Amino acid sequence: MSVLSEFREAIAIHQRKDDEDYDEQISLPIDEREAKGVTMTNLKVVFVFFDHAPNQWCPQLNHPIKFIKSATIYSQNNISKFREGAQVVLSNGSHAFKMEIIEDTVDNFVLAPNDFDVKVCYLDSESYNQNNWEINIVKTDLTLKLLSATAGNLEADSIRLNKIEKLLGGKLENSSSSFFQYQRLNESQNRAIEKAVISPNFHLIQGPPGTGKTETIAHIAKILLDEGKNVFITAPTHTAINNCLNAISNQIRDKSKVVKIGEKYQAAEILTNEFITRKTRLPLESYKYNDELSREGIVIGGTPYCFCYPASKRLNHWEFEVALIDEAAQMSIPLAVSVMSKTDKLIFVGDHKQLDPIIHSGTGLSMFSESIFSRLVKLYPHEKSLLNISYRLNEKLIRIPNALFYNNELFSDSSLITSNQNIRSENYSEVLNHEDPKILYLHNEFDSQGRSPYEANIVAQLVNDLLSNGIILKNIGILTPYRAQVREIKKALNNVIGGIDTEDTEDLFIDTVDRMQGQERDYIIYSMSNSHPLESKRRLDFFYSPNRLNVAITRAIKKCIVIANYKVFDIIDEELAEVADFSNLKPMLDVFKDYYQLTTKIEEDATDEIW
Repeated sequence: MSVLSEFREAIAIHQRKDDEDYDEQISLPIDEREAKGVTMTNLKVVFVFFDHAPNQWCPQLNHPIKFIKSATIYSQNNISKFREGAQVVLSNGSHAFKMEIIEDTVDNFVLAPNDFDVKVCYLDSESYNQNNWEINIVKTDLTLKLLSATAGNLEADSIRLNKIEKLLGGKLENSSSSFFQYQRLNESQNRAIEKAVISPNFHLIQGPPGTGKTETIAHIAKILLDEGKNVFITAPTHTAINNCLNAISNQIRDKSKVVKIGEKYQAAEILTNEFITRKTRLPLESYKYNDELSREGIVIGGTPYCFCYPASKRLNHWEFEVALIDEAAQMSIPLAVSVMSKTDKLIFVGDHKQLDPIIHSGTGLSMFSESIFSRLVKLYPHEKSLLNISYRLNEKLIRIPNALFYNNELFSDSSLITSNQNIRSENYSEVLNHEDPKILYLHNEFDSQGRSPYEANIVAQLVNDLLSNGIILKNIGILTPYRAQVREIKKALNNVIGGIDTEDTEDLFIDTVDRMQGQERDYIIYSMSNSHPLESKRRLDFFYSPNRLNVAITRAIKKCIVIANYKVFDIIDEELAEVADFSNLKPMLDVFKDYYQLTTKIEEDATDEIW
């Protein structure tokens, strides 16, 4: 099957799967929808209104009818899966407003309509009902529109289509007779930069945890910019893009040459960076008449959705000479093809031993079988550069991930120290002060799946101990596989230390593992928050993902504490043999068995009182 044919089939499958998933969830009884986290009910809402029409596409309204600027949602028990950036429908009777979550705290949500949807988001500003509102998942078609636009682009560009065909088929010639030498970073980084610069079509850079892939990207971007090239910086998330742009701006220090495309809430990491220009959109025709932006090379950061019509035509008519794709191991092949359709040369940076993209399974299409990085590493093993020196993980912290995931090819930077600070703790002194910085703390409390108040309270007490010993909030990271456990941990912390989701605690990282990739903290606490995954036999491939485990245990600089019920590691193959797709699941379970054997374990005393 040709790439274009498979791509069009991927569009059809994506549409069908999205429709099926939405219809299945929205047809459930409301209590089941709430339990699954896709609906919230009985909400109090306070609206803020625009005084005038928010943009030129909005009609004039007669007072007291006004356009909605934002909506603050108050909920007594938020167990939803919703998070910042998600689109939802806020409804009450005849009112139904499509909005985006722009703020998510332990107490409430703040929603706001985007520029496109705001024209139909209005109501009586003086007499609306504040109570009995409901939030539901929304059926979105942004990916479908992006893929459809990409298919049209490729159909009209046979040269680029043929190049993509060869790349994905393992037949793209990539040799170069050029010579370039770089000596500013470590040897593995220098060699990766050299190959990335001279390769005519593409290069792959594998960056294991803490090996400086973002810094490597920044140096590559600087070289390309000095050559006068237009460079697109992209990734599956705005956070990853922002981190790259911060590093690039440190090299360039010229805001006319570094631009971020996106909304303000998608720019948290770069808001104070004076060397980055922020734009919600920058069509090529606008750029040509903008005297404040460079004409001699420019770096533009944005997600692949910048090329999607009608997503505000954020980068309409742009073509790039080079695209640098960060976290490429989290990008699906169809999404990557959308970037390929707009650029001549591609540099993929990622780590296929860390998190995979969320893609539709069981489709039978190779485009939905793995990430773009994983596919290309298999096809072109000799086109991959490995960054092999970790500036995060000392010799003790690197031992387990090195053995489990990297064939012991990684090395700790010689400057990293392994000493621990003495932490005074009434209940967890052994955990916090053990000479091994990687601890598996096992308990036997069976409270729930995906949401464990018991583990949340352990986390809260550990954090309180760290704070009591002078550890500051920005040096602590709290991870969990599940969004529901994030909320549970926030509630427990609010009871113990207070002020969660306020300015006083904004430096404390509390989120899912997926949101932590690419980041680090001195102290990492990982709550696995599933008391009996093997008994339920549901979503085992998610919970027992070796890649998610790898990310969780490689974020720490000083200490990594994993909290789990002992049943998580009570894995007996014979009892699981009837599970669907067990042959694929078994290697994943084996990684967890190996981790259990390699790590230092501390079992909770049955008499311990943590409540």
